[in-house]
Amino acid sequence: MGPSDLIDVLIIGAGPIGLACALECQKIGFSVLVVEKGCLTNSIYNYPLNMTFFSTSEKLEIGNVPFVCNTPKPHRSEALEYYRRIAQDRKVNIRLYEEVLGGFQSGGNYAIATTKNNYLAKNIIIATGFFDIPNGLNIPGGELSKVIHYYKEPHP
Repeated sequence: MGPSDLIDVLIIGAGPIGLACALECQKIGFSVLVVEKGCLTNSIYNYPLNMTFFSTSEKLEIGNVPFVCNTPKPHRSEALEYYRRIAQDRKVNIRLYEEVLGGFQSGGNYAIATTKNNYLAKNIIIATGFFDIPNGLNIPGGELSKVIHYYKEPHP
């Protein structure tokens, strides 16, 4: 599937919801392309290193694939591995590190421009989530490179 092909469904965001949507679309025979500005499940990647989810693994499952983990509530690393395995095993067509720049409706379809390609899709699903958009304080110095917007671990 190349940039000139008409895609049935283009999904913006390769987090758990974007992946779940892709699996459901594949199941009914749609051609699917998932575009993600960062790595797979970029928001979970940015969670603190030793984070434990509040939800149980069963509530985080997608695509009828069991989420087996060592404790009732999985850790960040287990979630990253789970979603990576699903994307790989189910052969989800994903373009990572490709940011969507914009789009418009064109003759009943959607023309989507990214940092790497232009796509034409019959339908789009926006599954960008909210964790990846920091809520800045709008104070002097907030834009400096030493200011971080994600808590990873306490050492630094």
